[in-house]
Amino acid sequence: MIRPDTNNAYRLAAFLIIAVITVYIMVVAQSILLPLAWALLISLLILPIVQWLEEKNVARPVAIILVLIVVTSVFGFIFYLLSIQVVGILNDVPALTRKLNQWVGNMQQYAENNWGISHEMFSRQIATSISDMIGAFLVEIRNSISTVFQAITLITVIPLYIYFMLYYRDLFYDGFLRIVKNYQKQATSLVSKVNNIVQRYLFGMLIVTIIIGVLFYIDLITLGIDYAFFFATLLAVFNLIPYVGVIVSSLVVILYSLVITNSLFYPLALLISLWFIQFLENNFITPFVVGTRVKVNPMAALIAIFAGSSVWGISGMVLFLPLVGVIKTVFDEIEALRPFGMMLGTKRDEDEKAEKKVENNS
Repeated sequence: MIRPDTNNAYRLAAFLIIAVITVYIMVVAQSILLPLAWALLISLLILPIVQWLEEKNVARPVAIILVLIVVTSVFGFIFYLLSIQVVGILNDVPALTRKLNQWVGNMQQYAENNWGISHEMFSRQIATSISDMIGAFLVEIRNSISTVFQAITLITVIPLYIYFMLYYRDLFYDGFLRIVKNYQKQATSLVSKVNNIVQRYLFGMLIVTIIIGVLFYIDLITLGIDYAFFFATLLAVFNLIPYVGVIVSSLVVILYSLVITNSLFYPLALLISLWFIQFLENNFITPFVVGTRVKVNPMAALIAIFAGSSVWGISGMVLFLPLVGVIKTVFDEIEALRPFGMMLGTKRDEDEKAEKKVENNS
């Protein structure tokens, strides 16, 4: 007879083996799974619009194509505006380089006058640092070229995936229910919950991104920072990467303002204003718009972010947080996996469940 603790150990071992195999497949089959993941999330986001058009007696293929045209046009216009700003930034590179050289000269003079560091030693250290920076920059350019080709592939493939996912969604759903025919009731409830969580999370984050993007743009315009639209978009998009993205993007904008201005006022004003916008977003905007729909504790969220970065890069950092929310929902619905869902959740989750249980008993 198998003891209960031995049975649990076997179950945990099987779960860990499946998790390792899944991660391995996600890394190896990235070129296939990554566009599928983006297409699935976008499909869930635009599904309510497609369903609304179908209720208005618009044929399903026409409804899907109309929504895709609108979404593609909006993103295309945004990319067009961003490309104009990027061209302007590239044209300003010589001026930025001259200011950077001026900075190096001032630092060199200061080090020689106050610390007794010779001109030759300082120049050698600066040259070594700049050489390292240039080497790292060239590596990033090489990686960026590869990323551009991958992005072009994604842009062409994702709309096709979205169309077929939305067009054949009934077949996929019925097929899934037949696979789990012995648990159709539980599977129907699970699919409904996962669908609602992902849809509401994505729509909420889209609204939050637009709101704080507008706030960033107003802030940058008020402070007179050039290419405000590009930097506001950068800040808003990187804000989708919790904890890490906002720090990186804010440093980029602050350093840019430090280079192009001759005063510390603008970098300090940017630091304060960006922090204030983040304070508003974290404490008022996101809780009001998104709420606690993806109830994942901060530790699990951080692990998801870094795991996503290791597996799928920046896309993984954005995709893995809602993915963990979906996994937690699945765990909560399956009795054997419920302890794992508890480890991913928060104390508030358990308090709410306890309160509902008390209310039901009373």
